[in-house]
Amino acid sequence: MAGSHRPLLAVFETAITALALVGLFVVQVQFIGAATGFPALRSVPEASALALPAAQDGPIEAEYCSEAVAAHDPDNPAGRTSTRLELEDAWFDGSSQRYHHGIATGCAVLSAVCNSESHFYGGGNDGVPYAERALGSLGFTHVRTDSYALRSAVLDQMAALVNGSHDVAAYTFASKCIAAGGTTRSEAGAEADTLVFVGIRGSYGAEWLSNFNLPDAESSGADHRGFKTAEQEVEASLERYLAEIGADPARTRIVVTGHSRGGAIANLLAADLIDRASGPDALAPVDRIFAYTFAAPCSTQANDRNGEAYAGIFNVVNPSDLVPQLPLPAWGYGRYGTTVELPGLDDARFASSLALMQQAYQANTGTLSAYDAESLARLDSFDAQAAQSLPTLESLLNPAGLASAVQALLGVDLGLAMTSHYPDTYIAWMQTLDGSALTISS
Repeated sequence: MAGSHRPLLAVFETAITALALVGLFVVQVQFIGAATGFPALRSVPEASALALPAAQDGPIEAEYCSEAVAAHDPDNPAGRTSTRLELEDAWFDGSSQRYHHGIATGCAVLSAVCNSESHFYGGGNDGVPYAERALGSLGFTHVRTDSYALRSAVLDQMAALVNGSHDVAAYTFASKCIAAGGTTRSEAGAEADTLVFVGIRGSYGAEWLSNFNLPDAESSGADHRGFKTAEQEVEASLERYLAEIGADPARTRIVVTGHSRGGAIANLLAADLIDRASGPDALAPVDRIFAYTFAAPCSTQANDRNGEAYAGIFNVVNPSDLVPQLPLPAWGYGRYGTTVELPGLDDARFASSLALMQQAYQANTGTLSAYDAESLARLDSFDAQAAQSLPTLESLLNPAGLASAVQALLGVDLGLAMTSHYPDTYIAWMQTLDGSALTISS
């Protein structure tokens, strides 16, 4: 019997070898070819060179790509849809350490918009520069999405697997002048501040591997290694961007957002910006760093992550979403800043809010978010069950504990788990609720 498997094994090995060779070729052409003059395999769109749409007053209709739409509409494989987006300049007049539901809701939509930019760079037939359209309509200029190039197409992901460059992220920068001190920009002599937007893409392709790049016993630092490596690149690029646009750190306000993995990287970025805010390398004052993350997995084991310094980082989580429950808090993981919890199954406001959320979800996606109470209960309790099976990170090496955790995972409705994690669900909840319906805790 063993011999009968040898032809299949040989085919498998040949296929893996072929993929590796193709990947190596892609690496050579796409990452070295530019320096040698070798022609590129494909053209990369230059979204940053596009003319931005005219700024609009008030709310806009923002296009984005929805996983829910793509899953239910075979004629719309990109899942293109749209929703209302509002982000008023005056909202940034106050301290960043006070939760602002308008900013949070706008960031929920913009995080989905930034995820969608990959479709523009991915070499498909979409051709829509989602970030440029939305941010331009909101009055932002100097929109930069260059990091999506060579990180969005299938060939890019093959190259990342071969050269090990999956601890990265794609991100969007944009800026605008806003009035300072409650004045309007039309007032003569009114001083202007610079508002800088940073939106970080969630897990994409080979970047999924980075989500499992946890620190080992020899690692230094308390932050998740995969997220931290990507965050350091974003931070360095942000420094260059701010220098390019001539931003004065004393008159700069920065808003950072992201969904899922993008939220975890945004969480670390905001913490670093806060840490340096009182020093000579500050990029913005500490009370002018606004951070709103969505569905972010736990990003750090730092003991001071809930300290007052990070009060301006707001992490919006759905209790029925598995991703924010990982890596397990039982292993010492958490997020910098404040947790903002959407209504969960055991929340008295859940039943009264659910129908409105589903209406908003259906308006945005054309599909209905079908929530089942029993299945939601399993999702809500997954972290507690997993913590019993895997009380420490080292217990992953225990076959019995791992098998028990896998059994708990198999007991959840994976379709519902995906729905609970979708940006669409977070957007619908945020559009439905007001700040008083959320549970805010350190």
